[in-house]
Amino acid sequence: TDILNIKEFLKFSIAKVRKVGDDIKLGFDTESDVAYYVLEGEGDCVINNKKYHVKKGDCLFCPKGTKYKNLKGLTLLAIASPSFNRKKRVYVE
Repeated sequence: TDILNIKEFLKFSIAKVRKVGDDIKLGFDTESDVAYYVLEGEGDCVINNKKYHVKKGDCLFCPKGTKYKNLKGLTLLAIASPSFNRKKRVYVE
């Protein structure tokens, strides 16, 4: 029995994301809701023009259409539904 088949993988994606550079841009996802869990580090993120300080163990949720950026110094577990598609992300800065 398959635990997950290819059809389920289109419904969500999971990725480990490490933010290290200064070139992180504000943007939003047009298709996916994204939850981030902070695996390592401490730093700031911006969600709908409001800055939040986050640390290991914190969780963020960005519904589709929410403008956000996660700043350097964070290692995150990103869970997106439906599956993240870079072509469906719009940058506004």
